[in-house]
Formats: sequence, structure tokens, C-alpha cells
Amino acid sequence: MWWRKWRSAAARSSTITAAAPAGSMQTPLSTKLAECCSSAARPELAEQLQQHYKDVGSWKSRDQLPVVYHPDYNITLLGLEKLHPFDSCKFQKVAAGLQEHQVISSLKQLVQPTAVTQRTLQDVHTAEYLQELWTSSTKAAQVTELAPLAVLPASLVQRQVLKPMQTHVGGTILAAALAVVHGWAVNLGGGMHHAYWQDGSGWCPYDDITLAIRRLRKASNGAIQRVMVIDLDVHQGNGVQLDKLHFHDSDLFIVDMYNAYTFPMDTEAKAAINVKVELRPGTADAEYLAKLHQALQEAEAQFPNPHLIIYNAGTDILAGDPLGQFAVSPQGVVQRDTAIFAFAERIKCPIVMLLSGGYTRASAGVIVESLTNVLKVIATKL
Repeated sequence: MWWRKWRSAAARSSTITAAAPAGSMQTPLSTKLAECCSSAARPELAEQLQQHYKDVGSWKSRDQLPVVYHPDYNITLLGLEKLHPFDSCKFQKVAAGLQEHQVISSLKQLVQPTAVTQRTLQDVHTAEYLQELWTSSTKAAQVTELAPLAVLPASLVQRQVLKPMQTHVGGTILAAALAVVHGWAVNLGGGMHHAYWQDGSGWCPYDDITLAIRRLRKASNGAIQRVMVIDLDVHQGNGVQLDKLHFHDSDLFIVDMYNAYTFPMDTEAKAAINVKVELRPGTADAEYLAKLHQALQEAEAQFPNPHLIIYNAGTDILAGDPLGQFAVSPQGVVQRDTAIFAFAERIKCPIVMLLSGGYTRASAGVIVESLTNVLKVIATKL
């Protein structure tokens, strides 16, 4: 089957690397990844798109990978961030891990985004919501579910929490465009799928996914219109779903596989899901992967030839995650991510991956292992 071919390719890439004779001139993995494009790439759109993304960061250079990251992703606030189960500094751990695994030679090979402006955010969010979030520490505490923020000066919350979140948004917007041009891209952050046009929750103040979709459609003059969101974070992606309903977006197809017995249990938002897979606490590898492959088959049949896949790759499905309550192993996460990239390749669709949630300390390491596997396959096949 197609996902098994990808797993075999990963094994071959590891063998080839290990078997290279001493002194041989082997092309570094990072060089291969910087130079290659998948068969789904749309390089003819590069110049046009680049003109519309100058406000969200620097465009990929020849030596860089279409992997987006900024040190500002990592949130620190007098240690208060540790009161939330989410590891707000896991992003730097992932970037460092990719360097340790020799996927990149230095952080300079990653594309850097910039924080988006309030004006950019208003393409999805109301001015009233954004104003309240920016000026009220109480509102920021509510959205991030970090109660101590409520007693801090708004200026401190803006600088240490909201600005980093806006940088995540810039990263997702930029990575989506890079995915179209190169066939694949990764934002080492983003995936704030609980925020919607007039509110936010669950550590998600801004809907970066909908913002990225709307920017890309406008910048491409409709060349990129049909978008499939595959949301495999353990929580229902209700924010993106509510925005789909709010904007009457018939060209957005949502696959969502989640724990039906935990936050947010948003019945209204479920109406926007096209392929809905509701699972129980304790779901482990075999059931999870079987249901995933079935969902992908349904998605391909119902929504053929999408122009872009946005993959929300939360690792809160891991066993031991206090909020996820699933029992998926680290190898199960690797197989899941492999299956999604194999699916994108098979249907010849560009794909952008976002990291989204993950509340165990093992999350960053599992992401590194899985990304290393996926990127080795990409380098081997292209």
C-alpha cells in the first residue's frame, strides 16, 4: 500500500547513509532538501506569490529549506508559562533536534517569519475582538487558559505572549505559500485551530490556518482555491470549522479525527466537518491508523484534486498526554505523519505541516524523529 512504500523508502534512506564509504562525497541531507521540489510543486507561481508575502518574513533562499521557524515562537513569561501543560518552548527543541539529526546544518537554513500586524489579523478576526485581546490581560488569560496573565500589565502580555503568537501566524501564512511553490513545507509552530473570527480559546488567540488560506487564494488570483485541512490534533479543530461556516467556504474540505470526549465538544462547529472521525479515550496505534487510512480514502473520493493540504499534526495523541487521553505510541505518530505525506504525494498535492498541540515532555523529541523520517523520504524520492 502507498504508505508502506514510504516507510520502505525511509528505511532505504537510512541504509544508504550508513553504508556510504569513508571519504565519499555524499550530498548533505539539508542540501538535497533545499534544492528539491516535489511533483506537486507550482514553481511558476513563485514570483507572483513572493510579491504578496513580504510583510510576513523573508522568502526562502536557495540554501534554505521550506521549513519556517523563528526563536520568537518560544514563550517565556517569568516562569508563569510553566503553569500551563503546553510546553511553550518546544519549538526551539524541535529546531535544535533537527540540527542534531543533521537534517539542517544550522538554524540559518530555516526561513524566518515576522509577526503579523493587527491589520493582517483583521482579514479573519473582528477589530473588537483583537482590541479586547490586545488591551485586556483578563481576555488574554481567558484565551490562553493561563489565569495568572490576568494580573499582569497588558504591555507585558503583548510583548511576551501575543507577539510570539503573531509570529506563529506569520510562519503559517509564509509556509503555506512555500508549500505551493516547492510542493511541501513545514512550520515548526502554528496550528491554532481553536481561534475563530470573534474569539479564541485553548491557547489559540488567532486562526492562523484560515488566515493562511485566505491570503493564498488572494495572492494566487484563485490558482490555489480548493484546500483540504487534515486536522489530527487530538482536539476537535472547532475554530477553523466555525470560520468555515462564518465565511461560507465551500472550497474548504475538513478532515478531523479527534477525541470526542474532551474539549471543545463544539456541536455547532461539527457541521463544517466533511470527514468526521470521533474516537474514544485510550485509542491506540492499530485502531488509530486504521481509522486514519479509511478517512483519507473517503477524503480523496469526496474532494478530488485539492490545490493544497494543510496538515495540523498535533502530538497530543501520544500515550501519557494529560489532555489527549489517547494511547498512541511514538512509532504510531511516525506512521501517521508518514501516511499523510504519502497521501499528499500520491494525489500530487502540495502539503504544509503545522505542529499544533502536544502536552507531554516527550512531544518535541517525537516530532524530531517523525520529521527526520519524513524529510529523509522526501530527499530520497526527489
